[in-house]
Amino acid sequence: MMKKVTAALCIAIVSCLCLPARPECAQKKAPPIPELKGWYLLWNDEFSGESVDRKKWYIEDAALVKNNELQYYTPKNVYIKNGKLVLKSDKETMGGRAYTSGLVETKGRFAFQYGRVEVRAKLPGTKGMWPAHWMMPEKGGWPPEIDIMELVGSKPNIIHMTNHYGVYPHNRYDTKIFAGPDYTRDFHVYALEWDEGELRWFIDGIQRSSWARNVPKEPFYIILNTAVGGIMPGNPDATTVFPQFHEIDYVRVYAKEIPGTFFLMTSAENGRITVDPRLPRYNKGEKVKLTAMPKIGYKFAGWTGDPSLGSDNPARVQMNKHKRISAVFAVDPGAPKLISRGKDAGASTCESEAMPAKYVTDGDMNSRWSSEFFDPQWVYIDLGKPCVIEAVRLEWEAAAAKAFKLQVSDDAREWNTFYSTDRAEGGTEEIMGLNTVGRFVRMYGTDRKTKYGYSLYEFEIFGKELPEGRQ
Repeated sequence: MMKKVTAALCIAIVSCLCLPARPECAQKKAPPIPELKGWYLLWNDEFSGESVDRKKWYIEDAALVKNNELQYYTPKNVYIKNGKLVLKSDKETMGGRAYTSGLVETKGRFAFQYGRVEVRAKLPGTKGMWPAHWMMPEKGGWPPEIDIMELVGSKPNIIHMTNHYGVYPHNRYDTKIFAGPDYTRDFHVYALEWDEGELRWFIDGIQRSSWARNVPKEPFYIILNTAVGGIMPGNPDATTVFPQFHEIDYVRVYAKEIPGTFFLMTSAENGRITVDPRLPRYNKGEKVKLTAMPKIGYKFAGWTGDPSLGSDNPARVQMNKHKRISAVFAVDPGAPKLISRGKDAGASTCESEAMPAKYVTDGDMNSRWSSEFFDPQWVYIDLGKPCVIEAVRLEWEAAAAKAFKLQVSDDAREWNTFYSTDRAEGGTEEIMGLNTVGRFVRMYGTDRKTKYGYSLYEFEIFGKELPEGRQ
């Protein structure tokens, strides 16, 4: 039977990547995190390592099409310096854009529902700069969106705090601004408290805004970036100063302590964990079913974080305290092999020259193929010879398919469908238990999830070559 696995995070905590310190850095230890009374620290990054922790952050590498912005987001403009995360914006040509900048997000690494987010940062200014700390729904789509902080570089003393809601194209938003000091001259703490009935915004510990309507009720992930140009700040001009630097000292996410209730944080590398029921918090004694689901090529090897789970899968955990549980996956030597890496690829359209079809087979999650903005669209892989196809993995960007087909062909002219869905969820989608044969494999999208096109980081085919004589 065909089995489909779709990646979706629980309220998650991803363990920090521990790098050995160089001798000259041995004394540069991160100071202890001050206790926040009445709150439990779910997730944080103090940026005390030598490089960005890729287990916590995805670094964008693309010319995103949003709000008429002018920048290319490149990983080279994202780095750690003096214990700070730096997002650099500069005037230089890359990927068809006249400016470069930086964007990081926790999508696929960490998401949460309800709590307090704190970001201590020094913001970039000058005409055309648009720094933001914001959040988007884990499941994809827009709206909703929560903007913790936005600043227009030409007005460096004005902070915008916004909640976007509704259904596109009939979306709405509630926003307030606060006029304070020049936020480009020093570090300030921008915070959001989010509970079931209200959103509250704080600057340097003082509440500056709140809304008690249209409050999101689903897990969100965090985004930090600086856009250059666009609808909100206008474009750079002769007064704009480059380079600009968006410096972030720390990001901390807390959940409110409520007696008799506990949090369950889960993490998994090379797979995922489904949680049933999945709730923002659990009552004392409540039992929760955990199911470890390995990625293609891996198998379940055990749990960490609660000895009572043993080696069962699924397993049940009893909530009698806050718990952080990880699933361990090992390489499965009997799993189908990846046969599409580096193979030729083609597509119906490409959004731009910077996002060609060949990027779906390069093994790089910082590059992607994107189509033009209409249906239908498709991308195919030429395996070079007929192969047995046993599994497929699709690594979607936010511009995913709502409905698509997987098709196979011997000549790239006549196609046979071997899998279809009209309830695709985006993220990482794995379709296993397949048994079909063909040289060409195609993802044929019929209904887009967003107003943009289709966008895939990777399109991976697993299986084996046909034995000689059967081709």
